[in-house]
Amino acid sequence: MKKFFVSLLCIILILSTCTLQATAHTTVTTKANKGNKLLIRAYRLQRNGWIFVHLEGNPFQIGFQHGYLLADNINISWSAAIYVYWSEEEFGDWWYVARDIARLYIWRKVPAEYRVEMEGIVAGLRAAGYKNWDIWDIVAFNAWADIEAYWDAYFEKKRVHSGFIKPPSMQSKGCSAFIATGEATADGQIVIGHNTWAGYAGDSYWNVIFHIKPQKGYEILYQSTGGCIWSGQDWIMNSAGLMVCETTLPEMHVYNIEGIPIFVRVRYAMQYTNNIDDWLKVMTYKGNGAYSNEWLIGDAKTGEICSLQLGCYHWDIERTFSGFIGSCNYPKGPGVRSETTYNWSDPTTSGYCRYQRWLQLNKTYYGNIDVEIGKLMLSDHYDVHGGTEHPGCRTLCGHEEECPKEDYYPSGAYDGKVTNSSLAYPNLGMWGRWGHPCGTPFIVEEFLKEHPEYEWQLPYLRDLPTNDWTLFDKTGPLQP
Repeated sequence: MKKFFVSLLCIILILSTCTLQATAHTTVTTKANKGNKLLIRAYRLQRNGWIFVHLEGNPFQIGFQHGYLLADNINISWSAAIYVYWSEEEFGDWWYVARDIARLYIWRKVPAEYRVEMEGIVAGLRAAGYKNWDIWDIVAFNAWADIEAYWDAYFEKKRVHSGFIKPPSMQSKGCSAFIATGEATADGQIVIGHNTWAGYAGDSYWNVIFHIKPQKGYEILYQSTGGCIWSGQDWIMNSAGLMVCETTLPEMHVYNIEGIPIFVRVRYAMQYTNNIDDWLKVMTYKGNGAYSNEWLIGDAKTGEICSLQLGCYHWDIERTFSGFIGSCNYPKGPGVRSETTYNWSDPTTSGYCRYQRWLQLNKTYYGNIDVEIGKLMLSDHYDVHGGTEHPGCRTLCGHEEECPKEDYYPSGAYDGKVTNSSLAYPNLGMWGRWGHPCGTPFIVEEFLKEHPEYEWQLPYLRDLPTNDWTLFDKTGPLQP
């Protein structure tokens, strides 16, 4: 059975060449959808800084709805990423390399279902009046985490004797996350929470909650930005009861250019698996090493939780029906430690300090963890290195804009999400807060008075005001 599963997965992910056609619906749900059958049943809502979109149908319909309803978000998110991450004065605009890598290395490893969905996004964008996108932009944008894996290969092919060419300086993503179950929680069910860290200018448009109802596979709810068919943040759940998040592992540079892109494996795993065993099989099958993470997975049906620290050729797995796992960009297992240059014993690093804080909070709240305690932990400002209660780059709620070690770079935890088994299954429910989980606002004008060196980010650096925690399910935000 295992050999059959792996063979089937390989065929589906790499060799599928079927063509999927759009079908029409007749129910009109919003004025914006009138006159376009591809938009029937799709809708967009906004609440407390979040954008919620519901997409359903076959792959082309889902893509078209995505591109059309999120055209404004896609355009600004893409523009911000290009400006902040891919344009450097020393080298010029690197986006052409990302597009080439998408065309030469990644496209052939994307199954037809997702190719058609991305082509639908382009069609939807153009129908909405945005003509500056093509399919290679969309593929490269989805593969933002995969590009580095192919960077050397691309330049070695063009310049055989050039040696290593460093890719653009991407502000590294970070996260704080936890998962708990059994005796660790107040009522025995799974509780999972996550906040995303990244630069505010390049990533403050990743405020979209997607609900996708595909023709095949399970319904998915995930956080991302317009243009992406996967999460990337990663906060995901499916209608089979799987709840998933992750934190990125630092300084992992072992790659396999023949492997399957991470965005393909993540999307496929969430759409087509209904248990932890199969989810692990998909994620560990022929990886390319890009975007190495510690994945936290819970199965609401069984109460089991799992940590998968995933490198390229090595990984570490921890599973339990009763316990707590904290995650914070810190390599814990011998497998992933064999592939990183990160100094995991340095007590001054953010990852080390936050890992120690998770151990402390586990002792403090063990047996009482619920959604409200989850919100509180994601908002935590205690720095174990300094022994102080002050937001910074070593606290679970990250505020690098207040950290001299990070040169006050405007970056940190810009969201918070928490759910439990009964919320997530079967209705895909969650609580989310856009902005710092602690509720502290980030005001651009005030920040730049103190740090004018970051005025170059002004085209895309925007306020993160104090928003309320908002309850969602698969229909959208449930609070007024």
